[in-house]
Amino acid sequence: MEKALDKQMHDALHVSGASGIICVDNSGLCLGAKGTIPQQCSGSLYSLVSQAAELSQSPNVVNPVICLEAENGSVFVKKTDRLTTAVFKSS
Repeated sequence: MEKALDKQMHDALHVSGASGIICVDNSGLCLGAKGTIPQQCSGSLYSLVSQAAELSQSPNVVNPVICLEAENGSVFVKKTDRLTTAVFKSS
């Protein structure tokens, strides 16, 4: 699985023009990271996406996509059943 995840992260990083990508498990532990990402952000990303799912008013939206924007870029975070992925884009 490690090689498959590494390849998927590599492809996503280069196709999307992102500056970084990180994959986190359901314990908040980093499974893999590529490019430029903030250090030790894996637990915070998992927490953020878990809290956002609780805030959703729609029962059909179980795993929302979160977009955080700042002056120097943005980050998109998505949780699936076993994996949370964040894609960082620099402006």
